[in-house]
Order: sequence, then C-alpha cells, then structure tokens
Amino acid sequence: MITAVTGKKWLPWAVVGPVLAVVLAGLALVLLGGLDSGDDKRLAAILTLVGVMITASVSLVSERRLTHQHIDEEARLRLDAAMDAGALFNANAGSPADPAAVASGLLALTQLARADLAVALLVDLWDGKDDHPGGSSSTSAARAVSDETAVLVLDAALRSPSPNAQLVAAELLCRNARRLDICQSLHWPSSVDGAWNPAFGVKTKVLIVDALVRMAYTGDATLNALQSLAVRLYAISDGDPDAHVKGCLGILLRAIVPALVERDVRSLMQGPSEVTIEDIERAAEHAKGNPDRVFYAIVQRRSAELSKWANRCHGTDDRPGALAAASVSR
Repeated sequence: MITAVTGKKWLPWAVVGPVLAVVLAGLALVLLGGLDSGDDKRLAAILTLVGVMITASVSLVSERRLTHQHIDEEARLRLDAAMDAGALFNANAGSPADPAAVASGLLALTQLARADLAVALLVDLWDGKDDHPGGSSSTSAARAVSDETAVLVLDAALRSPSPNAQLVAAELLCRNARRLDICQSLHWPSSVDGAWNPAFGVKTKVLIVDALVRMAYTGDATLNALQSLAVRLYAISDGDPDAHVKGCLGILLRAIVPALVERDVRSLMQGPSEVTIEDIERAAEHAKGNPDRVFYAIVQRRSAELSKWANRCHGTDDRPGALAAASVSR
C-alpha cells in the first residue's frame, strides 16, 4: 500500500518533468543567444509546443488519477456488496436463515469475484461430512443449501483463477459425491462437464475424477448412469495432454467398456458433440499408470468397484432429467 501511494505522488513529476526540461532548454538558448529573441514566429512556435505538452501532461495526470479513483471505488463497492451478501446468512430472532437468502448470498459472492469465500462457507452450509473420518451424515446446517445451489457455487470456484478455491471445491465435491446423482446435469459442475481445465493442480484433478466415480458406483446401476460416466471420463481424458492423466483415465474407461459393448452402446452425446464407442475404446487403450503416483493408486482401487457396478447396470432411467447428461444411439 505504501508503494502504491508513493507511486501516485511521483506520477505528476514523472509526467511534467520532461515539459519543464523543454522550457528550461528554450530559456537557456535565449539567454545564451542560441535563439534570436526577436524572432517572434520561432518563439511563438516554441511557446505553442510547450503549451500543448503541458496540456497533454495535465490531461494524462488527470486520467491516471481518475483511473486510480475508479479502481478504489470499485473495490469499495465490491466490499460493501460482499458484506451485504454476507448479511443474508444471519438468522432472525434465533431462527435458521432462510434457504433462499443463503443461496442468494452465496451466488452473489461468486459474482463479486469471491468464489473462494463462497466455497469456504459451503463447508458449514452444505457439506454432509459423509465420507471423512469423524463426520456425521447430513446435519441441519448441511441442508441450508440445496445440492443444486451448492454445485453452482462449486462450479464458480472451479472457474476461478484461485488454485486454493479450485482445490476446496474439488474436495467438497468428492466428499459429498454420494449425495449427488450422476444422471442429473444440475448435480455436476458445468465447467468440467464436457470441458476440462488441464491447468488444475494434480490433487484437484484426482478429487474431481474420484468424485465422478463415487457418484456413479454409489448410485443406481442404470444404463443412463453408465453412459453419463463414460462420456465424462472420456471428456477429461480427451482434454488433458498429460500422459499420466490419460493413463489413469484409460484404466477407468477400460473397466466399463465391456459393459458398454455388451449393452450395444454405439454412440453417446456430450453436448453438441458425438462420442462413439470407438472413441472410448481408443481412450481406454491409454490405460497405464505410475505406481509411485497417488492418482494411479486411487484409480486402481476404483476401477475394480467400477467394473462390478458397470456389470449391474441395466435398463433405462425414467426419472426427469435422467437423459440430460448423455443419450444413446443404437
């Protein structure tokens, strides 16, 4: 902060300095006889030039000052808005906060570039603590936010440039995966649905993939669930150039390809794109991992469970929205 203030104090001198140098040089020429003081046209030209430079310098200084004021004002407004959003979490007269108000506050924080704060609040407002030691199943606080709202906040955190916010979002997604439905598009962040950010940290990647696999084998064993898992695993493999990531995703895809083939699945839709069974089989051929890396160790454990789950998948899922994640052509 001190550096910024000091920089602002020196800014006018840095801009006006060259103008003063021109003025002093002109006066020196006059005094030394290098410029005929009687030459009105030449003198007028110099004075005009000096005037233009001074005007331009003053305008530049004013513009810089207004820019800094605008940035400061914008930061103040964001802070005020964030505080107003936080006020929505306060309970009235000892009663729990209204779920709609809580949801509005969280989503407002994501729009104010505070996805890191919003996702941190989910730990108390949504996290069911199902899968980590010492945790209990869904508490009343954990249900203050719907699954759909929580996923929107996680999505904003995964889109943010903050690696820490991305990691927290991935961990929450993984810890609560068994409460989510892989066949519901609203239960999976759109930022990693048919798209992938290869710049994610390794741990973030591991947690997201593990969340996706947990959603599948802890849910209903249906053909739609199997299809949803297949297209999402394929999208991650296709979007990440890291050979180790492709190898680990290949292991998971290899575990479910036999079930897809047995059920005569020919092609799947991932958004506007078609993914064929041949595409998935080629991605499965990358199956290879480094036993010394944590991603491989987790994938090895999950692949066996996936294979058993995939073999149980049958029929179709008639629930509303079940076909939103993927569709099949025969």
